Amino acid sequence: MFVAALTALSLAIPQQLDQIVQEGTPGVEAHANGRNFAAGNAPVNGRVRIGSITKSFVAVATLQLVADGKVELDGPVNKYVPQVKDSRVTVRQVLQHTSGLPDYTRALGVAKIGDVRNVHFEPHELLDAGLKQQPSFQPGEKYEYSNTNYVVAGLLIQKASGRPVGEAIQAVISKAGLDHTYWPNQGEQRIRGRHARAYALSDLQDPKSEVVDATEFDPSVAWASGAMVSTPADVAKFYKTLLKGGLLPAKQLDEMRRTVAVDEKSAYGLGLESTKLSCGGVSWGHGGAIHGWASLGAATDNGRSAAVTLTALPGTFGKDPARTYQQIVQVMDTALCKK
Repeated sequence: MFVAALTALSLAIPQQLDQIVQEGTPGVEAHANGRNFAAGNAPVNGRVRIGSITKSFVAVATLQLVADGKVELDGPVNKYVPQVKDSRVTVRQVLQHTSGLPDYTRALGVAKIGDVRNVHFEPHELLDAGLKQQPSFQPGEKYEYSNTNYVVAGLLIQKASGRPVGEAIQAVISKAGLDHTYWPNQGEQRIRGRHARAYALSDLQDPKSEVVDATEFDPSVAWASGAMVSTPADVAKFYKTLLKGGLLPAKQLDEMRRTVAVDEKSAYGLGLESTKLSCGGVSWGHGGAIHGWASLGAATDNGRSAAVTLTALPGTFGKDPARTYQQIVQVMDTALCKK
């Protein structure tokens, strides 16, 4: 039975990755339950920018501080980040995107890669850009994804720990046993080690704009909302280790998995999203997108884990972005369900 399942999985995922490449994406790499796959220009288990998957690491670091008694999960976040004036906004709401804090990316203008790839941003610049806007809604009123929340979380970690956020994230990386994952150094634009070239539209808001090489990029514009570098295998291992209780005490892991609805198929906890699977049950993980890269990573309670990364955002080469995104969702579902 095990050999038959392995054969089915090993046939299905390469076919899915090849189809994605045939339809215009330069490359795609994936990890599924201990096996690595790649197609197009992507090396097998090369390093990739994981974008907002970073948020899961930041949430874990925050909840470790909660477990240590250094942060109050349902207390006001402005105890740690006084720039957030509204004392009704809690740490939980920030981690769950229910704070109402507006997204700094809308105000800063990050769609044109030429405007940000060689610019170093300080975290407070990102926060200021977000807070200059009107709140999106009253704290706790609803869910709305906002990168500003995780800039706040990064600053909270620094205040509560007295150390740089990158140091806290590296501690999470070490605890999870991830050998190819890192928080970039200040000003570090290149990706260390083996990796593909990544491509992006010069203006994400203009589908007819020029496609450019986006591999070298200063991720400070994403900071604690999306700066990290990893591999598909490490991302999958991270979520599997997290769900097995290897990174947080049971109480904090339970809090991380307390969700609010996003849509019919998904719900959001604390830096962790649940997604309904075709085989029943849910996966727990996160997605990530940054100039040149699009990723998904997740694990299930029965020990399956997977991750997939494209070397261009969906839509970069003129294909329907919704179709491409659904294709990588299907890769994840295959990896987590295929028998």
